Amino acid sequence: MAWWKLHKRDKPGSASGAGGAVLASASIITRDQVRSVVGKGQEWQGQAWDFYRSVSELKSGIRWAANGCSRARLYIGRIDPDGSSKPTPVDAQDEDLSPDLVAQLLAPLEELAGGQLGQSEMLRRLSVHLDIPGESYLVGFDDPTSGERRWLVCSPSEVTSTGGGGTIRVQLPDSQAARIELSLDECTLIRLWRPDDEYAYLPDSPLNGLQDPLRELQGLTAHVLATVDSRLQGAGLGLISDDVTPASPQQSDGANPIHSDPVTAALIEAASASLRNRDSAAALVPLLLRVPGSVEDKFKWFSFATELDEQVLPLREAAIKRLAIGLDMPPEVLTGLADTNHWNAWIISDDSIKLHLEPKLGLICDALTSQYFRAAWEALGVPDPENWACWYDTSDLKQRPNRGPEGAEAHARGAISDAAYLRAIGFSPEDMPDAEEQRRRLLMQIATTNPQLAPAALKALGVHLPDIGQAAVTDAVRAPVEISRAAPAVEVPTRTEPPALPIAASAVLDDGWRMACLDLAARRALARAGNWLLSRAGRARRGELSHVPVHQVHMHVSTDQTDLDAILDDAYREFHAATPDQADLHAAVDLYVRRLLLTGIAHERGLLAGHLAEAGCDRAAA
Repeated sequence: MAWWKLHKRDKPGSASGAGGAVLASASIITRDQVRSVVGKGQEWQGQAWDFYRSVSELKSGIRWAANGCSRARLYIGRIDPDGSSKPTPVDAQDEDLSPDLVAQLLAPLEELAGGQLGQSEMLRRLSVHLDIPGESYLVGFDDPTSGERRWLVCSPSEVTSTGGGGTIRVQLPDSQAARIELSLDECTLIRLWRPDDEYAYLPDSPLNGLQDPLRELQGLTAHVLATVDSRLQGAGLGLISDDVTPASPQQSDGANPIHSDPVTAALIEAASASLRNRDSAAALVPLLLRVPGSVEDKFKWFSFATELDEQVLPLREAAIKRLAIGLDMPPEVLTGLADTNHWNAWIISDDSIKLHLEPKLGLICDALTSQYFRAAWEALGVPDPENWACWYDTSDLKQRPNRGPEGAEAHARGAISDAAYLRAIGFSPEDMPDAEEQRRRLLMQIATTNPQLAPAALKALGVHLPDIGQAAVTDAVRAPVEISRAAPAVEVPTRTEPPALPIAASAVLDDGWRMACLDLAARRALARAGNWLLSRAGRARRGELSHVPVHQVHMHVSTDQTDLDAILDDAYREFHAATPDQADLHAAVDLYVRRLLLTGIAHERGLLAGHLAEAGCDRAAA
């Protein structure tokens, strides 16, 4: 037996015998309910459909909400025990789920409405039905011709009960004559509705309380159209005195004249000509008739047009505003965003999803979970089906802010995963490099940043290395680390105590002005680097670092090695001018600053002195 047919099973302790809990927003229609529910439409529902077809503003608003719902994506997730967050998708579970369990959880979703494409149209149509008549029917059955499972979203007008309540007649979307009779024992019939606030078993919709504004809008529109048509029925009537011209009225020729009275015939002909063709001269030139008259009244002109009331358009705008306020959507959808700035427009767009679309999607998902998915999961043997639910994802609808800088900082500190970081910058987990690519990148980074491990990394990458002796000589010439100045040979006395640490060189360097110059040069270079890093950080990040001295920004913002040349460009101009012909000293200070930027260590005079001592520059600086 197909799992969707198991909705008909009676469960122990069921008061209604329909199986499962019956919510106020969805229920399985059984034999006992079909005659009292199906086909029992209310008068306001028929009027709502009439308004939907005749009022263009209403149709536009209803379709706006339906199109928004159609862009949501349904997924299966585990319910949060404390209810503080939405269900976590199956493919994002922390624990390892067996492939069989994942397949069982996703099978009913993949079958529903033919998959994701069919579910988009299903959500769109459900949204229209919930906004107009306030209820809809989801019908699942095996197609008798193809034998495939078929799901239909039907309005209350498309489902009727027949055969004493045991069968239903469904209007198929193929054609007007395409109908099918289904036994309730061989199909699934789920009713979804917006519950009325007073009687929850009755459907409700926003249009239930908007009949007056809609009728007002219809009447004002009809009045405007009638006024416009009256202004197009000729250019009026012109009377000419006998003293001016003996004009003769137009007469109808033929055996069947338009009218026996030639004046009436001329009026009818002029009015019909202007309505048939609005470019006709009859719409601009008045009809001329001859009447007795005095000399002072030679010409008179009478207009048959109705003047357009100045209050009509403001009244119609007021009716549209009442309609916009009453519908389940932001009023600005119908009235426009002309009076709002871009910040308010963004807030309106975000609120329209949270306060209007998501509650409707939640109603639909709750109905599908309780009346379809859990019974299907129970039939498939899913353990604890009440812990899982069908939910919606509206990420494609939301205008996501730029969370790249915050995501990069959190990822660097280990606060979020790689997948979360990719989502923050607009990529998907499928874009992550595989294990082999990550290994290759790590080896390349080691080869370019660590001279001691570079040979092993290059060998692992498959790079052929030259003779080791020649490579050592070449590296010694090229590497800036090895740039040093040979000290004159001095006799080193024999010492029994441990050798002094390199930081001891600060005792000599601190005594002269040259050490102060080197300290200032390093601080200025770090300050230039700090300004560069702040300019690349986001506004929020700059606010967080406002209390940090600019030469210590590198301790809080990571630096990429590829950016070092751009960061330190022209950072030593004054230093080089003050210490000419000291290339080795310049290289040593630059290497020291680069190391601080990459490691995030604070600058200290002792560290600088030790670095210069290692580089052989202590005597030059003394």
